[in-house]
Amino acid sequence: MVVSGSLAELARIKEGIRSKRSSSFDRTGGNADFWPVPAGQTRVLAEMKGPGCVKHIWMTTTHEDNALRRLVLRIYWDNEETPSVLCPLGDFFGLGHAHGAYFASLPIQASYLAMNCYFPMPYSRGARITVANDSDKDGFLYFHVDYEDWTSLRTTWRGFMPAGDGSW
Repeated sequence: MVVSGSLAELARIKEGIRSKRSSSFDRTGGNADFWPVPAGQTRVLAEMKGPGCVKHIWMTTTHEDNALRRLVLRIYWDNEETPSVLCPLGDFFGLGHAHGAYFASLPIQASYLAMNCYFPMPYSRGARITVANDSDKDGFLYFHVDYEDWTSLRTTWRGFMPAGDGSW
């Protein structure tokens, strides 16, 4: 039996592709697995060089003090100066009223304040993901950005002209 469908390739290790993660985990080994996002400041959550694809983003914070609107997600592709994604955190993950909720769809899920995005987001020269705190109150964020690094991926195309009149 041949298995096919959207989950068929989930466990297959792909040649020339490396899975990587940028995360808020506590690098000291402690339990402070969040990053503070001070009022009026921007934090770079992930910065990827070369070709690749963001595969999954998970984030959580509080909904107190309207944090899901105060924290603004920006995603830049291929050395852009202007972000391609510019959206309050809650709105990006489908929590448009800036409060936790439960819902599931194929590309986005929220389990109260545990927010997941599975949109594949490819880039050719690099990507940068930031969160800005556009308010006068300090905030915090737990996050994972899972992505594939395609810099080892090698491809070759060999075109040829069919015999005959030289047309394709």
